[in-house]
Amino acid sequence: MSYYIEQEYDFVHRTKIILEQYQKLQLSDNVKYEITLLINCFTGLLILPQQYWFDNLPDSIINEKEWGIKTEYINTISGNNKSVKEVARHLRNSVTHYNFTVFDNQKKEIKSIKFKDYNKSKVLTFEAEIPVKNLNVFLNKFSNWFLEEMKK
Repeated sequence: MSYYIEQEYDFVHRTKIILEQYQKLQLSDNVKYEITLLINCFTGLLILPQQYWFDNLPDSIINEKEWGIKTEYINTISGNNKSVKEVARHLRNSVTHYNFTVFDNQKKEIKSIKFKDYNKSKVLTFEAEIPVKNLNVFLNKFSNWFLEEMKK
């Protein structure tokens, strides 16, 4: 087991590699838990990087072409600010507080995940249902963004 040279950077980099390696594995459908791994890695990437990196996320409106998430996937957001920074913050809160639900398709495969976030008064401030394929694109872009920023 190798040690971290630059802990934050190495964690993000290794998490990205774990996801890429798993997607290449040839496993039977009844033992493939790629969504569980995705959520575990997503949790680590959303929670472990320091607040500094989150504060520097782009203020631009999230979009499918660049980030994998259509604004149409976001049903509710406080202040209607659909920036990358705000969406990432709400996703982090949703995952941290276990306020997400998975939805399957006719083949009983997980097709999308609904994320919710609430304020301290328990008022819904964010709700988004994101297809897994789009969440993968977001996670890849998100980790690449962190890696590039950390190199600076």
